[in-house]
Amino acid sequence: MWQSLLDAYRDRIVDTGREPLFLLLLGLVLAFLFIRISTRLIRAQVRWWPGNVTPGGLHIHHVVFGQALLLICGVAAFALRGDGGAWWNLLGFGFGVGCGLVLDEFALVLHLKDVYWSTQGRTSVDAVMLAVATIGLLLLGELPLGGFARHPDGPTLAGAVVLLALVVVSLLKGKTWTGLLGIMLWPLAVVGALRLARPQSPWARWRYRSRPRRLARAERREERIHRRLVAAKTTVYDLLAGTPDADLDPAAAVGPAQPAPAPPPAVEPPPPAPWRLRCAAFAQWYLRIATVIDLLGALVAPFRTQVARVDRGEYFTPALVTPGFTTALLAGLLAVMLRRRKRAAWIAALAVALVHAALFALALAFPEFRAHPFNWVSAALTLALLLALLLGRPVFRVRGGRGNLPLAAAVLLAGGALLTGLGAAAVRLAHADGEPSWGEAARYGLLRLVTLSGVVRVGDVDVPRWTDLTLNLLGTALLLLTLRILLRSPRGGERQSPEDEAALRRLLERHGDRDSLGYFALRRDKSVCFSASGKAAVAYRVVNGVALASGDPLGDPEAWPGAIEEWQRQARAHAWIPAVTGAGEHGGTVYARVAGLRALHLGDEAVVETAGFTLDGREMRGLRQTCNRVARAGYRVVVRRHRDLPAEEFADLVRLADAWRHGRTERGFSMALGRLGDPADGDCLLAECRDEAGRTAALLSFVPWGPDGLSLDLMRRDRESDNGLVEYTVVRLLEQARDGGPAVRRVSLNFAMFREVFEERLGAGPVLRLWRGVLRFLSRWWQLESLYRANARYRPHWVPRYVLYEKASELPAIGVANALAEGFLTRPRLRRGRRADRT
Repeated sequence: MWQSLLDAYRDRIVDTGREPLFLLLLGLVLAFLFIRISTRLIRAQVRWWPGNVTPGGLHIHHVVFGQALLLICGVAAFALRGDGGAWWNLLGFGFGVGCGLVLDEFALVLHLKDVYWSTQGRTSVDAVMLAVATIGLLLLGELPLGGFARHPDGPTLAGAVVLLALVVVSLLKGKTWTGLLGIMLWPLAVVGALRLARPQSPWARWRYRSRPRRLARAERREERIHRRLVAAKTTVYDLLAGTPDADLDPAAAVGPAQPAPAPPPAVEPPPPAPWRLRCAAFAQWYLRIATVIDLLGALVAPFRTQVARVDRGEYFTPALVTPGFTTALLAGLLAVMLRRRKRAAWIAALAVALVHAALFALALAFPEFRAHPFNWVSAALTLALLLALLLGRPVFRVRGGRGNLPLAAAVLLAGGALLTGLGAAAVRLAHADGEPSWGEAARYGLLRLVTLSGVVRVGDVDVPRWTDLTLNLLGTALLLLTLRILLRSPRGGERQSPEDEAALRRLLERHGDRDSLGYFALRRDKSVCFSASGKAAVAYRVVNGVALASGDPLGDPEAWPGAIEEWQRQARAHAWIPAVTGAGEHGGTVYARVAGLRALHLGDEAVVETAGFTLDGREMRGLRQTCNRVARAGYRVVVRRHRDLPAEEFADLVRLADAWRHGRTERGFSMALGRLGDPADGDCLLAECRDEAGRTAALLSFVPWGPDGLSLDLMRRDRESDNGLVEYTVVRLLEQARDGGPAVRRVSLNFAMFREVFEERLGAGPVLRLWRGVLRFLSRWWQLESLYRANARYRPHWVPRYVLYEKASELPAIGVANALAEGFLTRPRLRRGRRADRT
């Protein structure tokens, strides 16, 4: 279709001498769209956008630049002699840009005041639409007043006068659009002149006062037809040019200045109507089906050939139905992000649908394209997608992160330029017969970055199939990166404030004994959602687009549903994936009932009751021998609360803990506090293992678990010291608590992922043995089996923990987010120096 469309453009536009007029129309439309986007960004106070032009404090309106362009391009066009050629095309485009800038502020020139964002400013949009329609009709061959020859005769002039009279009558009847377009299309002028006038028009005031029945008919028609048309036009104008500000009451403006009223509290908008949800679902399914077709076309050669055959010549396929990985990825990502109701995805899909709809409308203007029913089907499907997106607009409310657009544009332009250059070099090297020019090679490489189908022929370029596939895969990777940046969710930069932390500590004082992971909600890289009563809270952190909560909610269980609903609302508002890691059975049940989440057994938490702990018995033989060996070496354990340690000694212990940390990344999220030595954590307990010389060789830090429990937070030891120091420290702590030392009834140790897999069972099946082998292989890098074996030595009580998710398709993203939060995976970053805000 594209090559035929280019041929038709050359035959109907270029060869007939209408290319300057076409470029004028293109410049007008592009300038209007650009300046409207610019003013809307300025109005929204987007930080990265340059803003108004104000040299020396003087605001220069863009109508000034438009007037300058009109003057320069108009005078230059008259000054050219002979055949202007490419200069006329350039001047026509520049003249169109000037027209777009001037007409966009037509209301300012008309009213002699800045009414850009008022209802009166809509006159500018009307002027642009009228100019676009008039120039479009000129391109189609329509001439004003029926057209004139070089020397018009009497009948031609009489016809023009009659047509002009009909136009004037239409305007007097209040039918502005019908009358003005009737200058180009005489049937519109005839219809406008013959039909009833609008009730507020001059014609109605002059002619209908003595005819009440006709006036009543005009008012009924106004209510039934015109008001609906005006409402539809207003909706389109709001989408295209932005919603105007509310006009001020003139009577209020005359009186004395009143203080501005306080802004009303933010109210959550009502849910979209069901029919709008169905429109949004139609757009998503269209994109999913297009993704499948594009993937089949990219992978299956016969199918790709069939689609390419349809897409050539005088046929065209629906929007985004083009064989290739790039278009498949584009359609697939748009479908996923539309399902998450992201506004940026809606804008991107709408732009794609608009471009395709405009091209198909242009193609159907030519008889050779209108003759094929398949083209009408393709156009109808594209139009259905466009209408579904427009009607489903209120569904897509989720805003993206700040700075996504400029960064995505920079990545796309820089990466596209780089890949186009590399593709041109690869095409010249891989060409079988001779070397194409750099221009042809670059054009071919750019096309192959987008699609694998030969919808546009580029000279006689002939390269191996692997070259096309490689270029398309590189284009797919670039598009993936660009869309990932453009559509990424906000990062959730809000962290715990001192007020939030104080409120959480009050909840822990009352209900801290319910969950051993409760104190870890005080991590300061977590955000908090409180219930309306403030009696419950959910602590979470946004990781890789996942709102990852950990443990059970804090506070009164009766208030948990309110906190969960607020957390889920925040996730919906920012298109985050809701997930919970390390939830207990009670918390998981409430999450499932309130938020509709599903549960997956993740592992078990080792909990030891101090009253029944002993090293006696055959099962404790290994741990008993380890402790006896360490005790004979002269080691001893000192247990103190954090608040009882002198500041200088605690600072030395913190430096030792940092030095003994394995790797640069701090591990832990759901069962790690992320800090040591903070004065606010005075209730935490520190157990030191010292050698016979009194030097600290290992240290363990525990956080409170209610009034009589502890939960393990941090384990560090000197790697040059003897083995078994951690086990010895834990055993001595348990024995001291049992014998009346620290008032501790239970101790939560490490979390063992996939405990049931590692636990030896009689009659284990082949699937379980295979899964155990995989996990043992992964344990070479991540301490999966070793954590289980270390915890099992204490013969603890195992408490199951669950990961909660909403959709099974989101489990990979949740798994990556969990691994990033726990420190098992790290993002590669450039080092920018040590962070100063670490505590």
